[in-house]
Amino acid sequence: MKKILIVQNYNANKGDSSVVYAMLSSLRNRKDKDLSYSVTSYAPQKASTEYGVPAAEFAFNLREMKLRSGFPRGLAFIREGSWIVYGFMWAIFRRFWGIHLPVPCFKKKTMRLYEEADVVVLPGGHFFTNFNGLGMTFSHFFAMMLAFAMGKPTMIYAQTIGPFFGKFKIPVWIMSNFILRHVDVITLREKGGLRYCNNARNVQLTAEIVFAVDTDKNLAKNVKEFDSILKRKKNRLLVGMTIHHIYYRHYFSKQKYITIMADIMKQIIKEFNSFIVIIPMEEAVHAGGDRPLAQKMVEKSGQAENIYILQEELASHLTASVIANTDIFIGTKTHSIVYGLKGLVPTISISYQDKSNQFMKMFNVSENAIDMKDL
Repeated sequence: MKKILIVQNYNANKGDSSVVYAMLSSLRNRKDKDLSYSVTSYAPQKASTEYGVPAAEFAFNLREMKLRSGFPRGLAFIREGSWIVYGFMWAIFRRFWGIHLPVPCFKKKTMRLYEEADVVVLPGGHFFTNFNGLGMTFSHFFAMMLAFAMGKPTMIYAQTIGPFFGKFKIPVWIMSNFILRHVDVITLREKGGLRYCNNARNVQLTAEIVFAVDTDKNLAKNVKEFDSILKRKKNRLLVGMTIHHIYYRHYFSKQKYITIMADIMKQIIKEFNSFIVIIPMEEAVHAGGDRPLAQKMVEKSGQAENIYILQEELASHLTASVIANTDIFIGTKTHSIVYGLKGLVPTISISYQDKSNQFMKMFNVSENAIDMKDL
């Protein structure tokens, strides 16, 4: 039986979670059943339950450093930092001399999944760009470097590559370029990334994998909170909306972003007799995810009685179903835009990156794509 290891699944984000869910759904529908799967994930226990596969933590795990504070955070930093230094030594000894150094106890499960894998796949998302922090980019780099050291066949699947900008442009590009030159197969989900793959092997264009799974609109009936919203909106237009709680920083101050979005919400409600439901795409594991920022927008709009923020943590396919049951959808998070398009909801994208514009273009609705910087 061939074993596929999917690495670096950030399952606190519903978009990233839906990528792995769609990948596994697609692979499991193959006539060839001689495949098994495992993942390295941000929250391994949750991933194992959600996907029904063995799961372990990232090769370089930022989770404890993000969630802890004080002395426990320091310990997590020392643990992962020591592993990085040792991990590079481990990779060099393995790659050039075939020597298998011992693995620390806290990384044994992760490294066992690597050892057992026949193929290591970095799934869709935008993992190589300065939109992510330096630490997260390094985490992806380190994960693939270990696979190279083991001589595993590797694949980058339905990714976005670039753009590269800002003060960490050079180190992020160096790490990205190293991965692109050494991976066996690269598939990109839009044309824009091709410009960064000049030195790469076997690059192909593909579709965003989440389009491969149909949205079941009836699933939203199982979300009691959403059912109450449908009753509350009465005969008004139901407008679904997602925001981005991080990447607005590349364009606006926090206060300006709040003011702009609050004004948009106010206009939608007053001019179109609408009720807005804000649909979180980030779980509340880091300071509440995207909900606290959304709440500030609601308060600023002065329309709290006409806007509702979903509080329940929904699985990605349930989130897609909720979006599919809105009358109009305004998406900022990339995969929420994908949910709107594949759910055949009239969709407007607020695009913080060109990938969203490309998805809108695929559906011939480019006129409904607005760059975030132009809000």
